[in-house]
Amino acid sequence: MKKRKEKMTPDYRKSGYLIVGRSVLRALFMGEKELQELAWVLLCVETFAYFNEGEVCLNDQVYFCHPGEWITSYTEIEELTGLDRRLVKKCLVKLEIQHFVILSEVGSYKRIALVNYEQSVKVHHEETKTNGGNNSNPMDSGSSIWDMAMNFYHPTKRPEGGVN
Repeated sequence: MKKRKEKMTPDYRKSGYLIVGRSVLRALFMGEKELQELAWVLLCVETFAYFNEGEVCLNDQVYFCHPGEWITSYTEIEELTGLDRRLVKKCLVKLEIQHFVILSEVGSYKRIALVNYEQSVKVHHEETKTNGGNNSNPMDSGSSIWDMAMNFYHPTKRPEGGVN
């Protein structure tokens, strides 16, 4: 699979930082095996999703990608995560059911789009400007792992009892 270079922008995404929900990290390090697998796949998608619009060349076909999307194959995710290809597919379907990603077909590849990607990036930029770079986002420890992960995609919503 040959991919073209994407255009870069001078924002914080270019510097290599990735905002990861604490619940995803907890699932990765302390969760049961199924949650760890979901977290691995989600982190893989978040890491390799395009942060800017661009074109991707796959098998002499050019596809347009929006921010928060990644055109890939189950096999590529298998190689990156070390999980079985069938397990990767199962995890992506579960993540789609739980509204973390949207899956679609692109030839023999999959387009994986992160849900609310643009909104989370825009909100982050606004908070940085108004709070002078203070990005503290404490989460209520009483919430479930997936509720806290959804707070990552809806950062303006604070869990009940959380600190503003």
